[in-house]
Amino acid sequence: MTSAAMHLKLPKLSRRSLQHTDISATTDKKTHAHDGEGEAHGTPNVPSGAQLISLPVGTQGAKIAVYWTASPKNQNVTNAYVMMHGRLRDGDTYWTTMNKILKSAQKANYKGAPDEAIVAAPQMYSEKLNKGQYDNNTLAWADVNAWEAGSVATHPKGTNLTSMDALDAILDHFTNSTAFPSMKNVTMIGHGGGAQLMNRYAATGKNSSSSSVYVRYVVGDPSSSPYFTQHRTHLKNSNVTTSNCDGYNTWRYGFHNFPGTLNSNVSAKDYFRQYIQRDVVNLIGLKDVKPNGDQKCMALLQGGEKRRDRNLVWWNYINSLARTNESLTGFPGNFSGLPDWSDTHNGSINVRLAVVQHASHDAEKVFSQKTGRSALFDHYSVTQGWRPKNN
Repeated sequence: MTSAAMHLKLPKLSRRSLQHTDISATTDKKTHAHDGEGEAHGTPNVPSGAQLISLPVGTQGAKIAVYWTASPKNQNVTNAYVMMHGRLRDGDTYWTTMNKILKSAQKANYKGAPDEAIVAAPQMYSEKLNKGQYDNNTLAWADVNAWEAGSVATHPKGTNLTSMDALDAILDHFTNSTAFPSMKNVTMIGHGGGAQLMNRYAATGKNSSSSSVYVRYVVGDPSSSPYFTQHRTHLKNSNVTTSNCDGYNTWRYGFHNFPGTLNSNVSAKDYFRQYIQRDVVNLIGLKDVKPNGDQKCMALLQGGEKRRDRNLVWWNYINSLARTNESLTGFPGNFSGLPDWSDTHNGSINVRLAVVQHASHDAEKVFSQKTGRSALFDHYSVTQGWRPKNN
């Protein structure tokens, strides 16, 4: 595929033609591998201070399960924090983590920490592993982590709703001024597998229906990102190349065969324009270096075995593609032949990089330390944290 081809409009498909799996799941089936993703999930428990509710998604009676702050004062709520769980699909744990971080910031009188807020943690059920834990109308997925790519649910039977539809429904709920007349900010947060979904949602999800509610996307330590072109960094000391890795640019890893959404029918370049114009904070744990994330060749081509390196390469990539003036000295990533997409912005992009120096692949450490807390609660400036020594 040439870079010019990326300007072509992507297919606008009917709900029936959207995918239940993606290239990652297809590869798993061929190789009988799954990276251990999601298999350790246990019985969900409603945490203290929370309730498990169901929000409607679409118009056919389907619902998404969400852990939700118990007894909120809806009339006074100014902020909502939507915390997406990771590959183990433990929404209860992620609700507790975000609620703990919020309470800590409130207790410390941290500037930007709201007095009245709701913490919401969606629960993406597995049809296989969570059987009996959800009702007839609740969304669930046959492939354990197809939701990370925005794939179509397989339950209820015949549904064509995706995990991105579920996020749309949650965002629409919070931006409903009748239900939440004081709402000012919605922060969409993901870590690990949840950050994979949130980063893809930041690129392709629909705009908020309310001009008075500000939306931020915080993307923490994903294993892979949705590349907008076919270009990848040159890897040292690796036998993996784009020529020997089938599907390296197929959706979830790139935009080839992206199934599209009902809300848009645009090119990958247009999705890039949308992504860089939104308030997206790429949050990275500097010590997230264990090779225990996605180790398929498609993910390795995004920067090697380590999540940290892949996400630093991603920062290099989006700035190089946009031709920003951001200093990239010392950042990993070596691209050749990237098209010039500087016409997608007016001199700067809204995406920011924040690196938590002493955090590994640990959601609580990433979000509770100074840099992570800033990404969650500082409205204007975000503490950038670590940078390469010669940057």
